[in-house]
Amino acid sequence: MLIGKDFDKIEFSFLGLDLLEPNAFIGDLIILITALFLLSKFRNFDESNPFIKNWRYFFLLFGSGMFLGGVGHLMFNYLGFYGKYIPWLMGICAVYFIEKAMISLLKNNYKSLLNKLILFKLFLFISLEIFVFCFVDMSEDHSIGLRVPAINSTIGFIFFLGFLGYKFSKEIDKSFIFFLYSVLLMIPSGLFITYKINIYPWFDKNDFGHLTLVITMLLFYKGIKSYSNKILSQH
Repeated sequence: MLIGKDFDKIEFSFLGLDLLEPNAFIGDLIILITALFLLSKFRNFDESNPFIKNWRYFFLLFGSGMFLGGVGHLMFNYLGFYGKYIPWLMGICAVYFIEKAMISLLKNNYKSLLNKLILFKLFLFISLEIFVFCFVDMSEDHSIGLRVPAINSTIGFIFFLGFLGYKFSKEIDKSFIFFLYSVLLMIPSGLFITYKINIYPWFDKNDFGHLTLVITMLLFYKGIKSYSNKILSQH
């Protein structure tokens, strides 16, 4: 175990290419496969429902973005930081669809205001990230580029998954508590990344985060499925 600093990146050659971090690529590939598997289950849901529809957009965007991020890790010797730009921006957009999905269930005057706020938040954080790309030197610490999407996710998850998840578990369906659980599950991952807690070269802080994200997606799906069954039973 290594705490406070990272293991050296795993290097290997394949088809004449000098590649890096196969563990990160494998983790991101697993996330994509999980997202696509869960998306296949959405065929049984009412995809015209705004809640279901926006969660579908999230899984598609999130899974694709994570996979491209894995490619960025793998091909870092050739793509550099440019291989991370699109995945980071896709991550910001993916959170927007979670927020939009949860807002769709509100039945008060704040619904319109919140939709405007999350749209503003989306453009704000995309603009901040592009500013980082253009004006911040990430050669010393590439995690700087990850901070903007991380802050964006934290804000979105705490309120829209945590607070609204708990609220809806009391008002709509008890399964919404799984959205709150998903937020709590992300805390250990944040600690691993912040304090650089690396268990093993082939299972470092990022790999722990990937495992957490897979479990988190399953919790998302559990809440979505229960709500979908509830609305279908009412028709």
